[in-house]
Amino acid sequence: MRKTVLTAAILALCACSQQGEEATAETETAEPANAEPATAALSGDDVEGDYSVTWADGSVTTTRINADGTFADTADGAETSRGTWEIRDNRTCFTPEGGAELCWTDSAPAEDGSWVATAEDGTTVTVMRQTAESGA
Repeated sequence: MRKTVLTAAILALCACSQQGEEATAETETAEPANAEPATAALSGDDVEGDYSVTWADGSVTTTRINADGTFADTADGAETSRGTWEIRDNRTCFTPEGGAELCWTDSAPAEDGSWVATAEDGTTVTVMRQTAESGA
């Protein structure tokens, strides 16, 4: 169940788009002046869709993010978890039905649009929004 809940990290990219002054201040002091701040390619209004999540062991799961604040995780074509998500304190937090909330922080997007989401316990996953070109 933990892995399916963690799959929801895919929304973490949109959390970057809503980072406030604290994140900006950290970026300004921790990175060179020419470094790009951690901002999202997606806006809060454009998060609905399917996201691929690649785990450290190489397995890949999918999370469907809905504009109404709900999500559903799938693995091997079968739904494994569903619940609600929200952006709070510059993190994306997911609460599966009957489960505990888990919040993620994400990196700046890479050139290919993927990003690394990090859970509170240090678990990391690589997330990529699926597009028509990627076979979604």
